[in-house]
Amino acid sequence: MKQSKLPILRASFLLVVIFSMLGCMTALTKSEPSFHERAQQIADTIVQDYGVNSVQYAIIDKGTIIISGSSGVFSKDGKRAVSADDIYGIGSTSKMFATASAMVLRDRGLLDLDHPVTAYLPEFTMADPRYADITVRMLLNHSSGLYGSTFANTFLFNDADTFAHDTLLAKLASQRLKAAPGEMSEYCNDGFTLIEILVERISGMSYTEFISQTFLQPLGMSNTKTPQWDFDKDARLARVYIPGFDCAAPHDTVNVLATGGLYSTAEDLCSFAQVLMGAKPEILSEESVLMMQQEEYRKGLWIDEQGDNLFAYGLGWDSVHSYPFGTYGIQAFTKGGDTLMYHSSLLAIPEYQIAMAVVSSRGSSAVNYIFAATVLQELLLEKGLISQLKSPWIFDAPYPLAIPDGLRVHAGIYTNNMSTIVIEMEGSALTMTHGDNRPQETYVHTGDGYFQNPETGDRLKFVQKEDGQIYIQMTSYGALPGVGELVAIELKYQKLEPVPVSDKVLEAWSKRAGLRYFVASEKPSSQTYFNKDVCTPPLGSDLSYGYAFGGIRIVDEHTAVNTLKFRDATDWVFESHEGVEYLYASDMVYVREDSFLDLTSQLGSCVIGEDGLARYFLVEADIAGKTLVVDIPAGAAFAVYDSDNACVYFSTICFAAPPVLPPGGKVVFIGAPGDVFGFIME
Repeated sequence: MKQSKLPILRASFLLVVIFSMLGCMTALTKSEPSFHERAQQIADTIVQDYGVNSVQYAIIDKGTIIISGSSGVFSKDGKRAVSADDIYGIGSTSKMFATASAMVLRDRGLLDLDHPVTAYLPEFTMADPRYADITVRMLLNHSSGLYGSTFANTFLFNDADTFAHDTLLAKLASQRLKAAPGEMSEYCNDGFTLIEILVERISGMSYTEFISQTFLQPLGMSNTKTPQWDFDKDARLARVYIPGFDCAAPHDTVNVLATGGLYSTAEDLCSFAQVLMGAKPEILSEESVLMMQQEEYRKGLWIDEQGDNLFAYGLGWDSVHSYPFGTYGIQAFTKGGDTLMYHSSLLAIPEYQIAMAVVSSRGSSAVNYIFAATVLQELLLEKGLISQLKSPWIFDAPYPLAIPDGLRVHAGIYTNNMSTIVIEMEGSALTMTHGDNRPQETYVHTGDGYFQNPETGDRLKFVQKEDGQIYIQMTSYGALPGVGELVAIELKYQKLEPVPVSDKVLEAWSKRAGLRYFVASEKPSSQTYFNKDVCTPPLGSDLSYGYAFGGIRIVDEHTAVNTLKFRDATDWVFESHEGVEYLYASDMVYVREDSFLDLTSQLGSCVIGEDGLARYFLVEADIAGKTLVVDIPAGAAFAVYDSDNACVYFSTICFAAPPVLPPGGKVVFIGAPGDVFGFIME
């Protein structure tokens, strides 16, 4: 949902994050005397070199925890080491509890995966008649066609507000589908919040109560919680430190539990992995376990390549062919999760009843996955289950071949829900120009329809799928020095064909060209205000090809609708109130940046209007460098941004010294209707 710029849960989805960390290829070697030492070595490396505050890991082998360790500190106060009982948010790894919950209900004869969701939630409806064809299975394998992530007031600081869960059905009632149900598996968070609601409806229990009775109590998982649980978060949750802020962040509360709201430990996740690997038939039947492991992703549009991949969906699982275990003839399964604060990865090998879990404060689920994959290979070698470690991926310099006319027709504009690129071809070279100021990339045609980046080895090709659309299929390679390597293959971009726009409509949209819109509807406790998702990307300067941003097609003066099947889609609707234009995207409201008032020393106060929307002000040159002292109403907050819209102060995170106003910056006041903020500049 990059158009609406909401915070998102993802299972290692932000490949741009992980691959920006990737450097030279590093061989996996067997020079260390044991996999125990290798695990600790990698844990120390990711804390020291990859921006991780702390990491905790564990391995279970045939029901026994054979290794449990950590690196980093629980908190900077006192520098206490991380213990095995310290708790971390696990983000989307929570989806495995949701999937197992649905399968338990199936085992009890209360749920049929291939029945429509409406059979269990009759009030579920959408503004698209195809919604009636969505089955429970499609929620679990990401093929429902739902837009993706309805996340208003979901990612909060120390606030267990159930708003996102409680309002999802009402919000979906006004949404369309981005694809026909079952047409394509594309990561979808809302599908798992629907599973949460469905589990509650069928079981007659709260979701927290159901997973506690079904999994946590029987398995002795005393360190797995939800934000709805009454426990001492100060004493239990590992601290998170955000660059630029001296204090620890308030507690991470993600209030869509089945989608990504659980807290756990590496050891507890290993205990739960026994259920997922079929070792606890008294909890989940072997039949259901095997159903979860099937190649669900192959039922719809998918990449042409076979073999291991970062994404190859089962039911719940991100991948049922996890890299690089297929090269050993071993099938491994993985699920990762990322919130804005915490990250996790669970990697399981049911054939040998082995699983490893890695959880961390800051970092990336992809880093945690690479960590687990490297150590489990070492373990398999030490146990004699493989004869040698996989050689690192090495690519030869590509030999350039002239691009045939049949491929040149694919030049043009491509997009996904995060960015737009322009593809040009000449001779044997393909150039990829990014619309977000990233450096231009060059690929060399190597034959058989493939193009290779001579610097990274990444490959792409153009494919036309059954829906008639042209996609760029991208294969990305890389390694984290001292940790391991990763491969991901995906349909990354879709070709855009220009659509006609009338002069009247284009005139209206030209007034928005280059502008950003800033979120105004989130609570004072929302994490959105401190991260880059506080604003949309700027609208393009040339809107004549018919799209507002990415694949959002302009319909009329005030509306643009999604045309892509990629994850986290949204439509855009603009409305003006009292001379100020607002953008309604997904379930959030944004305000246009050129409507912001100047913050002056004479102003003295700000009042939140009856609509409850946050109010933004511009830092003018005459007050830049001054200190802003604010009298904050109870339950309210304010934040300060620099000229690049990076948050440099957010009162919800900590009440540090009053902020210095940056030149060209912005200030936002967030509160309830009628709240009055008094302030002075010193």
